[in-house]
Amino acid sequence: MRGSSAPARWLRLLLAAALLACAGAAAAADLGPLLERIERAYGTTTLPSSILQRGRTISFSRGEGSLLRAYRGAERFRNEIRYAAGVEIRIVDGPVAWQRSKPMSEAFRGALILQAARIALPWNLFAARERLRDGGEHLIGDVRLHFIEMPLGDTLRVVAEVEPASGRILRSRGILTHPGGSEMVFGTVYEDFRSVDGRLYPAIEHHYAMGRYIGRSEIETVEFDTPLADSLFRPEIPGLI
Repeated sequence: MRGSSAPARWLRLLLAAALLACAGAAAAADLGPLLERIERAYGTTTLPSSILQRGRTISFSRGEGSLLRAYRGAERFRNEIRYAAGVEIRIVDGPVAWQRSKPMSEAFRGALILQAARIALPWNLFAARERLRDGGEHLIGDVRLHFIEMPLGDTLRVVAEVEPASGRILRSRGILTHPGGSEMVFGTVYEDFRSVDGRLYPAIEHHYAMGRYIGRSEIETVEFDTPLADSLFRPEIPGLI
């Protein structure tokens, strides 16, 4: 996988964006023209019925592994990484989340819901058009980005950070709010945009958790609207059909 000198710079910008968010967003405005530019960039407003991604990922804590992501709506998502030392499988299936065969907490499920949302992020914005919040434009370093906030419930939201001229989403932040008001923030920086079946997608993702750069992924193939087996969204429990 390719390295990049960008992560340190983007980390500084992500932290600056978090500070701006705490200070308060700009006044809401009509997002219609910006959404039109996003549509032109990504090819369509239609939300895919499914997305299947394969590639490689590098985790700074676990090393390199093969990656599979399967998405079939907001609450059907599988993230599978096969490292040399073992397999990590995380699944959200409606109201339940699993880590391999172990049921997990609501916070774990929330983190997966955020990840599922960003897989189909440009098209999820169109689907949630009436609920979007305009965060305004911000100059962070020498990069001007327009923030669009998409609520996913009482405790979950995603902020898409869009380059206004191109309509491309260059960064996103998934935010999980805990009781008491503390937040977990998961950031992603997108690079190397490509197109398949008329839809744009980023082939390189840099991942951050709570302001720390934790790894990167390279998406090698993407399939849209392909049938996905129900078994992909079920835990590996002997006897479970």
